[in-house]
Amino acid sequence: MFNQRLVHVLVVVITFLLLFINLSTRTEAGGLTDLAHKTILASLINPEFSVNNIADEQLIVETFDREAIISPTQQSYLDNLGSFKAQQRVVMENHTEEEDEFLQIIKNGASIVRPEIAETKITKRDREKIITHKVQPGDSVSTIAQNYGISVSTILWENNLSAYSIIRPGDNLDILPMSGITYKIKSGDSISKVARQYNIEGEKIASVNKLENNSLKIGQKLIIPGAKKAIYSSYKPTTYTGFEAIKNIVKAPSAKPVVGNKMNWPTIGKRITQYYSWRHHGLDIANRTGTPLYAADAGTVEVAGWGTGYGNQIVINHGGGKKTRYAHCSKFYVKKGNTVTKGQTIAAMGSTGWSTGSHIHFEIIINGAKKNPLNYIR
Repeated sequence: MFNQRLVHVLVVVITFLLLFINLSTRTEAGGLTDLAHKTILASLINPEFSVNNIADEQLIVETFDREAIISPTQQSYLDNLGSFKAQQRVVMENHTEEEDEFLQIIKNGASIVRPEIAETKITKRDREKIITHKVQPGDSVSTIAQNYGISVSTILWENNLSAYSIIRPGDNLDILPMSGITYKIKSGDSISKVARQYNIEGEKIASVNKLENNSLKIGQKLIIPGAKKAIYSSYKPTTYTGFEAIKNIVKAPSAKPVVGNKMNWPTIGKRITQYYSWRHHGLDIANRTGTPLYAADAGTVEVAGWGTGYGNQIVINHGGGKKTRYAHCSKFYVKKGNTVTKGQTIAAMGSTGWSTGSHIHFEIIINGAKKNPLNYIR
């Protein structure tokens, strides 16, 4: 009992002692703040306006000034800009007479100019001939067109480009002196005929091209100012029998040709079950029976029939010693001697011949030697 009472007494004494110390001691928060600025961490992250020099420095906030004359593009930018507000311009009125001799301050937002210096404007000299522009890093068709003062379409038309074409540093682009197109003179052409074709005055064409007596030569290239390149697609009605209509429904659509020198991927799907090796001179791609097989490149069907081990196979001769083989087909869509285009559907996948499942055995043969197809297709 004595020991338990002693513990209770000690707890009470300690509690009163802590309360007395906390209530009687004065906290010096300011001292802690001063010490915090002297630590190593504070010196590492010392801002530009630190505690030591804040009294001697002034924080300057930059604002966006409104110009005296604002273009529609600038006005649209300002109307949609929420983070800046137009501020009034500060103009110095207390300037010395010496300053008046050299500077004239134009109020209402205009710039400061020297009164005795004539205003100069930089103008680009008109060009009369087609020049070549070498694409630099950072160039785009739009920036090039802006620099030369012509339309984007003019550059695209003259260089056989489309809106999806890519230009790279080092490429050479023909730049016309003005917006328009070029026309190559053919037999029987005249200035009036060309003018009627593009609905442009013949005198304007003759003036731009410096033609004397309107004389033209076959093969001569004329600049047609303001003309546009029109692309027409001729309509040809298609006629087919009921049997051909059913055949087109059953037959799988052709694959989209790959742009570039690479061959087409020969089927749908890329599940490779066996790669090219010293004992397997082809590429096996598996999929369901009936999956369409595509011509890897344009050419002529050399073989469309049975082959030992290959089963139903098609061999296409692409010329230049290059051939492709499509084996284990379940159905043919072309015959021997047919001309096929790149990406055309030529057969259906199957498991004929020496096969353990539905797949295509695809080979590329260059001058009689079987090559790794992955080096030639994409």
